[in-house]
Amino acid sequence: MIPVFRPVLGAEELAAVQGCFETGWIGLGPTTAKFEKAFAEELGADYVVGMSSCSAALDMALKVLGIDSGEVITPSLTFVSTNHAILYNNATPVFADVDPTTLTLDPEDVRRKITPQTRAIMLVHYAGHPCDMDAFVEIAQEHNLKLIEDCAHAAGSRYHGQPVGTFGDAGCFSFH
Repeated sequence: MIPVFRPVLGAEELAAVQGCFETGWIGLGPTTAKFEKAFAEELGADYVVGMSSCSAALDMALKVLGIDSGEVITPSLTFVSTNHAILYNNATPVFADVDPTTLTLDPEDVRRKITPQTRAIMLVHYAGHPCDMDAFVEIAQEHNLKLIEDCAHAAGSRYHGQPVGTFGDAGCFSFH
């Protein structure tokens, strides 16, 4: 097996986990609240909600935004959870091409895929490369679509100096 990502874990991480065990808070609690506050400050966001995974966050984003039918445009190149979240919410994924250089969603192909049934665009900032957010914000506003940013591959990435995950209606991250 060829590892794609190998986590770097050491004494500091072990001590942090042990501290959580010692308090008895291994899910929600003071450490989660502290993380949510710090990450919101980093993003310049009003709200951050810690969840178990980006997959769960994508599912929740669709639910909160009222996407329970219709079509959601998504990239043809992404992790399966992006599309599972769409299917969990009774919507249909519509696959659009990606830019061959950045491997992020191609705004022009997204424009071609919009139909009267389109409810949202779920874009993926891939391998640290932000999508063309100027184009996607414009497309979403022009067609009254929800814009969901899958930032699982892009925590810390910025587009014109602004953190990814802060342009659309929801930004979903992973810390795997």
